[in-house]
Amino acid sequence: MLKTVITRAPNERVREIFKSNSHVEFHFFSYYEYESLPINKNFIKNIHQGYFDWIIITSYKSWKLLKKQLNNHSMDIAKQTKIAAFGPETARRISQTGRQVDFTKNVKNSKHFASTLAELLKEQTKIAYPASSAAGEQIERIFSQKNMQIIRQNIYKPNSVLDNSKIKEMVYSFNPNAIVFLSAASAKLFMKKCSKELLNKVQNMKLFA
Repeated sequence: MLKTVITRAPNERVREIFKSNSHVEFHFFSYYEYESLPINKNFIKNIHQGYFDWIIITSYKSWKLLKKQLNNHSMDIAKQTKIAAFGPETARRISQTGRQVDFTKNVKNSKHFASTLAELLKEQTKIAYPASSAAGEQIERIFSQKNMQIIRQNIYKPNSVLDNSKIKEMVYSFNPNAIVFLSAASAKLFMKKCSKELLNKVQNMKLFA
């Protein structure tokens, strides 16, 4: 039996896909903790009052934390504001909370997602973008180049809890023969935190990214 580690905690759809293979034993190894960040009160107020035409959501975590902040201020998203969700899984989970998703696209990255949406919108469209502090600036750049107003608010911060000892514990306790990285960033961080001893052991495993 192939014993495989999946780095970072994937969503439920990804878990179901991997666990459907009975010939592989999986271990999910997450090495990020997420810290909520304070949100500018005007950003929340503008969402509530319908200032923004669209809200871009690139992960369900952003949606959940945004809704929590709104609830804390006894506010909600204006009914006329449209929601764009990156990927069908994020869209599905948002819909389950009772909010309609007006645009989604199953594409390889957020840059492609933003480019596709930008082609559908008019100039001067006002967009709210609650984001991870670790996210790049490509989404803002795409909409700004189309003469749209996009306001980004970092809503959470991913903090790595990965170190050599955690990797060593996982490698020797689970003894995997394969590792799946769900992003290039997770692969890079994993290798950076490995000691020479662990790198020598990992090089004998099958690596997927």
